[in-house]
Amino acid sequence: MENINELKEGFEKSFGDLRNLIEVSFEMIEKNPQQQDQIVDMWKDSVQSFSGYAIQCSEKHNNREVYKAIAKTLIFGK
Repeated sequence: MENINELKEGFEKSFGDLRNLIEVSFEMIEKNPQQQDQIVDMWKDSVQSFSGYAIQCSEKHNNREVYKAIAKTLIFGK
């Protein structure tokens, strides 16, 4: 990605993928309630991995602004 529009398109695609995963997760739980804990754990692991990677990148680039924005949004929704 070389420009802001490509970055925005990447976010839009990623968000679309996440929306789909959320829908599929609920559909799978409705069909197989016994899988709920496993699916919830996958979501927890994925969010934790994402957060950990954001911290690593922040340290690598010596800039915590992106991570702070992500963390604040995840915690407070803003």
